[in-house]
Formats: sequence, C-alpha cells, structure tokens
Amino acid sequence: MNGIVDEIIMQLPQKADYVSLVRLTASGIASRTGFDIDTIEDIKVAISEVCNKIISYNHEQCNEHYKITFKLFPNKFKVLFNVTNHLARNMFEGEEGNFAKLIISSLMDEFTVRCDGDCTITMGKNLGDYPNE
Repeated sequence: MNGIVDEIIMQLPQKADYVSLVRLTASGIASRTGFDIDTIEDIKVAISEVCNKIISYNHEQCNEHYKITFKLFPNKFKVLFNVTNHLARNMFEGEEGNFAKLIISSLMDEFTVRCDGDCTITMGKNLGDYPNE
C-alpha cells in the first residue's frame, strides 16, 4: 500500500500571522500519521523555516499567496510548497539560505527544490525505518 491516503491543501497570504496555523496543521497531520512528539517538533521547525523564508522575501507584496500541500502516506508524510521561481531561488541563496537548507535537511528525510516555471519545495519524513520512496 504505497498510495496517498489523504491530501490537505492550504493557500495562505504571505504574512507571518499564518505561520502558527501551518505549524498547528502540520502537527495534527503528523500526529495522525503516527509520528512521535520529537519528530513532530522537527517537522514543525522545518516547515517554519520554509514559511519564514517565503514571508521574508516578499514584504512589499502582502497580497501574494503561497500554497502548501500535505500528503499523507501509510508510512510517511510529505509537505509541498508551491512558490514562484524567483522566490525559490532567493530563499536559499547566500550564507543564510545555505544555513536554512542545512537545518531543513538535517530534520527531514527528504528535501528538494524543483523549478519548472513555478517551483515546488518538497520535504518528507518517513515513519520509522521505512525507506524513502
């Protein structure tokens, strides 16, 4: 059984006011998937890092939105952020951007940034010792 069990999609304004909502949602979804409290905290930190990067690079355009998709599998949890190509490239540049990538990579089992027009930032966490699929 490798298929998606559930998919939750959120579209949020690029404002700091909503990061706590994303963290709370991620916490509930990760808990439902079966992760322990320490792993849930790691997931929330990684998600916060990406959300804060998205918000910090778009102060002047507060009417912009970004989309987050949570994908639940029987043995893993994935989070996909859809952002513009320009934003994704700026988020992870320089010393601060490299540090953010290092944090996220250390907390998650999967971390990729793929750009084809718009960009998708994907993070995944495996439940237990299941391999990354």
